[in-house]
Amino acid sequence: MDQDQAKAYFLDIHEKHADEIFRFCLMKVSNKEKAEDLTQEAFMRFWQSVRTGETIRQERAFLYTLARNLVIDWYRKKKESSLDAIQEEGMDFAGEGKADVEQLAQMNEALAVIDTLDASSREAVLLRYVEGWSPQEIAALTGETANAVSVRLNRAIKKVQERIHATNP
Repeated sequence: MDQDQAKAYFLDIHEKHADEIFRFCLMKVSNKEKAEDLTQEAFMRFWQSVRTGETIRQERAFLYTLARNLVIDWYRKKKESSLDAIQEEGMDFAGEGKADVEQLAQMNEALAVIDTLDASSREAVLLRYVEGWSPQEIAALTGETANAVSVRLNRAIKKVQERIHATNP
């Protein structure tokens, strides 16, 4: 692939997947600026792979893997932060309507419960229900079978429902 073809290929992939990679990063770090930085870094690494002639069969899965690894690295550097600190850093309630604030509070409660899940369950839930991935797509990303992913999702959703009902009887 020559330089012009590589550039066109990269721009096409960026056009198709930039928004969803950004949303994935945003759901993981709860900070718009940091999510933008991580998204940009994921695409820079993707570009490096394209430029060096690396064959990438599943671009979307490759980008998610890059983004996931960047998020993990970011958390390692940042050390442990409480969910409250992360949410305060990324949320701006100024100018929000009452309904929007209530909806945001419910979403934050659900995210807080999801955040208590183990890392693999949390990732599967976010990919399935936020990003709209199929269990087969998640399996391709994680290296598991689609059945294992479906079982993990089912168990995770039951835990989330139990924990939400326990806090809101």
